Amino acid sequence: MQSHNHTSANALYKINLNISLKTALPDDDSLFITGSMPDLGEWDPAGRKLEPRNDGTYALELAAPGGSIVECKITRGSWKTQGIYNPDVVPPDNLVIKVNKNEDIQVNIVGWLDQRDIESDPVQGRLVNSVEFPCKDLKYRRSVQVWLPDSYQASGEPCAVIYMHDGQNLFEPAKAFAGVDWKVDETVTRLISSGELRQCIVVGIPNSADRMKELNLFTKEGKAYAEFIVNEVKPWVEANFNVSKLAQDNALIGSSMGGLISFQMLYAYEKSFALAAGLSSAFQKTSGMIFNQISHNSFKPVDARLYLDAGEFEPPIARSYFDMMKLLKEHGFIEGHNLMGYYEEQATHCEARWAGRLHLPLKFLLGKI
Repeated sequence: MQSHNHTSANALYKINLNISLKTALPDDDSLFITGSMPDLGEWDPAGRKLEPRNDGTYALELAAPGGSIVECKITRGSWKTQGIYNPDVVPPDNLVIKVNKNEDIQVNIVGWLDQRDIESDPVQGRLVNSVEFPCKDLKYRRSVQVWLPDSYQASGEPCAVIYMHDGQNLFEPAKAFAGVDWKVDETVTRLISSGELRQCIVVGIPNSADRMKELNLFTKEGKAYAEFIVNEVKPWVEANFNVSKLAQDNALIGSSMGGLISFQMLYAYEKSFALAAGLSSAFQKTSGMIFNQISHNSFKPVDARLYLDAGEFEPPIARSYFDMMKLLKEHGFIEGHNLMGYYEEQATHCEARWAGRLHLPLKFLLGKI
């Protein structure tokens, strides 16, 4: 049984953040903090504006319940202008505060992300842009990107296909949320080269301003998004590339809400997809509906392969991950056979962490046997 260090979950503790700038704030810019609480703007990069004190430092007092975890970032109003507080970690990871007492925390900003030379990260392999699809019943039209490894052959044995949500974040840091990509091209290339992964291509499906609605099959937008993938994107990919149409060669991968809909589509479209991975899946965003559905669903995709994971520093997601793993094993999935779960200690909810463990679902779903 885990010890809670006598911290009362009902008690509120004061967190005093003291922020010092060891690098100049550009003229006419302001300082913002954003993070995992309503008081921090719920991850809006211009979430809460901070006002300087007379000595040029900044301060913020937060109240948070004992046993909770607070994550935050300092910015100048956008993800491209994040403050760097550890010169060895660029782009910066989230600041993580485990709340178990009243605490004063000092943060020193030593640089700005937009003023640092980010290491050049050219795409390995080749990116092909699709036509813009009709996107039936969706508010936002879009095209997709197809990534081909250097080993891709236009003839011969058809290769597997991985359909990934939040396509902007997969290949290129400049286009990715918070300037960090999943390094899909590097990881897949390495695993194919080492003989650990079957030949495959990756289809990156970009999100839209309706992301929270589209990546949930319980909404009308989610149903339209799933149909868009199955009826528009998948046929186009199969007509234009040397790929297999078999369900066991087609995978869905996503994180957070993208993990949720990857999981949902494995159940809803079993003739199209037999492989799915949800990294830090946002099961908790369905108000219990997903758990109720799995409990009462007569169809159980036990012939499929499913990967789920969560990080320690994303408590609601970690709780729902353990609940879902338990439920799946009660309904026919066998861990180590058609189900893999992974819990990463000290991991936050961010692209860098998902990139760091992407090899796990790739090898479980499409590894060479």
